[in-house]
Amino acid sequence: DFLAYMVSKGCKPTEATYTILIEGVAYEGMAKEALELLSELCSRGVMKKSSAQHVASRCNVGLRSWLS
Repeated sequence: DFLAYMVSKGCKPTEATYTILIEGVAYEGMAKEALELLSELCSRGVMKKSSAQHVASRCNVGLRSWLS
């Protein structure tokens, strides 16, 4: 996958990289996977909850209760 390729070449993913990835996953109808990725990124401190809420609202995933 492209993210693994980026990392193998020394490119550190940013919050913007993850946002694009999550939006793509959600767009493909994999809301559960998008939620899991957002949860993992928040717990690892890669993404702030406020950013995750913004991404979720753009993806129409509806994470308000999950992020509270």
